Amino acid sequence: MSADYDTLAPIYNAIGMAAFAESMAPRLIEYAQGQHEWMGRRILDLGCGTGVIFPDLIHYGYIIKGVDRSSAMLDVTRATLGDSVSSVNLQQGDMRDLDPSLGPVDMVLALDVLNEVNNLRDLETTFQSANRVLEPGKLLIFDMYTIQGVTERGQHGDTILHNSDDLIVFTTNIYDYDRQMHTRHFIIFQREGQTWVRREAQRTLRAFPTPAIASLLQRNGFHIRQVLDLRFEPFEPGLSSTDRVIFLAEKNS
Repeated sequence: MSADYDTLAPIYNAIGMAAFAESMAPRLIEYAQGQHEWMGRRILDLGCGTGVIFPDLIHYGYIIKGVDRSSAMLDVTRATLGDSVSSVNLQQGDMRDLDPSLGPVDMVLALDVLNEVNNLRDLETTFQSANRVLEPGKLLIFDMYTIQGVTERGQHGDTILHNSDDLIVFTTNIYDYDRQMHTRHFIIFQREGQTWVRREAQRTLRAFPTPAIASLLQRNGFHIRQVLDLRFEPFEPGLSSTDRVIFLAEKNS
């Protein structure tokens, strides 16, 4: 998986893959402050990617830490931050086994990343890892595509995701109904000097039942404060229809 992101890193922002995290992170922090009286300065971003959420957080004085498995993604983050990179603790690593030096923190964010774990056991291990670095009473906030959402993405046909003078990206989508798994293949043509270079990468998302995710959180030291849809309305399993949910979970005191 990290090799695919090494390939995607130089074009990640250009093709819109960072857009969800960039738009949602400030809204979620504001929501946590207003609706859940969250207070804190230390924020850890799991799967931080190209670091698009960091400039605003730095501006408002937060102490930022970020983890990603892809060294190329972290290189883009460093280039994006420029002189501000000195105020961010970036580590290459696995979110399932966080370095203890990353803690303690007051919030763990995991945006557009947790559907990429292989199974519920890996998801549970990630929750355990987040629990170890969080202060008691502080928040783990993350989003997940629902089974509905992963299925809908898998039914998309072949598309031209991006088309510019120097970059063309085609995508194909495959959905495995038995394993509730969506794989998107990227075929990338990028101009380098006078020639076009072809590369390929893929991203796989797996769907997990929302009640199973809730059960794992509760089993691993978290109290679920809210489960929301993208309109920030309460999500009710079996009643609500949405392609994506947001969990706000508090570490038990």
